[in-house]
Amino acid sequence: MISKKDIQFIKEQIEFHKEPLLSVYADVNPAKPENLNNAWKIRIKNSLKDFDIPDYIKKKVFEFLDIERPSARTIAIFAADDLIERYDLQIDIPVVDLANGKVDVSWGKPNVSPLIFAIDEYERTGVLYLKKTGWHFYEFFLGELKELDDSFKEVSAAEWEALNNNIKEVYHDLLKSRVPTHPDKFPKRVNSFVIRFYKQLAHLVEKIIASKEIKRLILVGPDEQTKHFAQFLSKSVRSIIISFAGDLPVQDSSTSIIYEKVNPIIEKLERDYEKILIDEIEKSNYVSGIENTLEALQNGRIYSLIVPWKLNVKVWSCDNGHISTSEEKVKELCGNDNIKNIDLKSIIIDLALDYGAKLEFVRGDAEELLIKKYNGLVGLLRW
Repeated sequence: MISKKDIQFIKEQIEFHKEPLLSVYADVNPAKPENLNNAWKIRIKNSLKDFDIPDYIKKKVFEFLDIERPSARTIAIFAADDLIERYDLQIDIPVVDLANGKVDVSWGKPNVSPLIFAIDEYERTGVLYLKKTGWHFYEFFLGELKELDDSFKEVSAAEWEALNNNIKEVYHDLLKSRVPTHPDKFPKRVNSFVIRFYKQLAHLVEKIIASKEIKRLILVGPDEQTKHFAQFLSKSVRSIIISFAGDLPVQDSSTSIIYEKVNPIIEKLERDYEKILIDEIEKSNYVSGIENTLEALQNGRIYSLIVPWKLNVKVWSCDNGHISTSEEKVKELCGNDNIKNIDLKSIIIDLALDYGAKLEFVRGDAEELLIKKYNGLVGLLRW
């Protein structure tokens, strides 16, 4: 998992590194047929041949490619005279087109914006597993799940056993007293040991959430227990709970089992959010289409920019920074000698940042609807 130290280095050292710097993004997902037998390594090496890159930098990259790492979906490499960094990611990166084995390579200005955007926009999700023999807390970030081993180190095995025994008594009594019309309401009087212990555990969980800057929370375990414990959390923490995911078929706290349980929940939440974004467009004051949206953006009128995950559009730009799909319009502003044809995906993140617009990328059905109905780009207008 990318650490906070890694993130700081990316933002402070790589993003502002002197030019030229080599930036490489590639799909390395081993589940895809085109990546069998490390075919992605060959594609990266072949892609570098198209650029006038010093041989010693290429050599550094090739050596880094041969380092064995856990399986990833995307690899990002940054190299220069005094730098070589590799990041193995379990996510796809927006506006980096890696379909069908493509490799995204740039030599010159650091192309780190897609990675920084992903880091800033992916919300850290906490996963609390209420296992009988001891609770576990995990951090889910950028598609990776990591257990925070010291989360409950101050709780002894004897205390976990006592909690488990008391829980059995509590829920046996609850089944007798629960009101059929309000199945999630529990009696006011429950075992005093459980109350004290749950308050202690709630305090520990809230400390973890604050220190790790967790923005979403999933509770795994028997529904009656997770929902009961949630009542002891503060209002602010309860507000970030996105799922009571239910119990596991077996009491297994391995990260692979927990990942299989929670990843579909997070994926669905993100796709549902993107679908809502598209559905809400008609209720807003908006502009659509590539040219109209770019013009409104550069006039400072857009507060939210909705962009397809795969943005395959060419635009014209000139020295004063103006962007347009019209070559004639750019020539009028800059003259014939100062214009160039570029990929919109290479500048869209920085462009939105420069004009104070929040970027929202959409995938799947939402992306298809954005392209077909709204001609590939939508801006929600301030005025």
